[in-house]
Amino acid sequence: MEKDSEQPFAGYVGGVSQTDLPIPIDAVPDPLVVFDAEGIIRGANRLLSQLLDYNASELIGQPVEILYPDADRSAHRSVRQTFLSQAAEPAQTMRREVFARKRNGALIPIELSMMLVPTTVGVMFTASMRDGSRHVEIEKALTEAADEADAANVAKSRFLGTMSHELRTPLNAIIGFSEMIQHETLGPLPHEKYADYVQTIGVSARHLLDLINELIDLSLIEDNSLRLKLEPSDIKEILEECQAVIEPKSRSQSLKMRLLLPQGPVAHPVDPQRLRQVVLNLLSNAIKFTDSGGTISLALSKDATGMKVQVSDTGTGIAPSVLENIFDLYVRSETDRNVTAGGLGIGLHVSKRLTEAMGGSINITSTLGEGTTVTLSFPPKAAIPANER
Repeated sequence: MEKDSEQPFAGYVGGVSQTDLPIPIDAVPDPLVVFDAEGIIRGANRLLSQLLDYNASELIGQPVEILYPDADRSAHRSVRQTFLSQAAEPAQTMRREVFARKRNGALIPIELSMMLVPTTVGVMFTASMRDGSRHVEIEKALTEAADEADAANVAKSRFLGTMSHELRTPLNAIIGFSEMIQHETLGPLPHEKYADYVQTIGVSARHLLDLINELIDLSLIEDNSLRLKLEPSDIKEILEECQAVIEPKSRSQSLKMRLLLPQGPVAHPVDPQRLRQVVLNLLSNAIKFTDSGGTISLALSKDATGMKVQVSDTGTGIAPSVLENIFDLYVRSETDRNVTAGGLGIGLHVSKRLTEAMGGSINITSTLGEGTTVTLSFPPKAAIPANER
């Protein structure tokens, strides 16, 4: 290829006088090509030569379109004409993700930044080309990593679900037979200490079963397999059942249990089993962190703003630093009582997700040394259709 000796920049190093542009083109940190209003290349820096395998001398005097695929050349000409028509306006920069054509015809993705630059010999264009191959590789690697993480998460959830179901079967047998022995169904125990041992076995097995059930719910939630059936339900009846279940435990710890219900029926579309699960979890937490002589309250209210279920206690309360993230997985209040009481720190997270799945929200307020109140709020109408989801 011969240089166009008629062009004003012929004879300068690289085709462009260093004094004709705001900065020396080899000082530009990206591959750069300079061309005139007619699209004729007047200069190219060393980085562009390395990127596209051209020598600068081969490019000078050639149409800039040789650096682009055949199918894109008319579009590049059109962009140049648009820039020329706006030459009187403040300097503009056009950025696009396109393909550049190497000397051997291969195409590579680039990030193109083109701008119009007035010079001492007329209007020039500069086009910097940043290799987009690395960007594409990074995006591909990120996508693959995200896919692997999703697959690992699904595998983990399925493993938790499968193992939890497998563990529940023998635990139910342990609980059932320990209750039979405790009640002396087939005759008296030979030693009084056995009664204490059997009771400990039953309590431990039920605690382990609760943890396993939480794991099952968590695996269903994370695997998007949770299905609820919303139906018009008697909320007062559900709360009365919860009180009846939890009262023996509160009484054994010398706690006062209060049930505050409004007059008349209170109906709302919920999944009865899941609402019962959430309320029992909140009541169990309240008992766990309330000293003997304290009070646990379960209250229901409904007005024009919706329905609210509140569980309050006069217990130890929650530190503000913990309360901020209390619904996150594996977060537990920082007290010795919490460590000895056990728990995985997923109960509140599961309760939050279940409440939201029923169209409600959950909120906690707490003061250290005074107690905690958890409020379940449901809008006047169900936020989602009353059917399986």
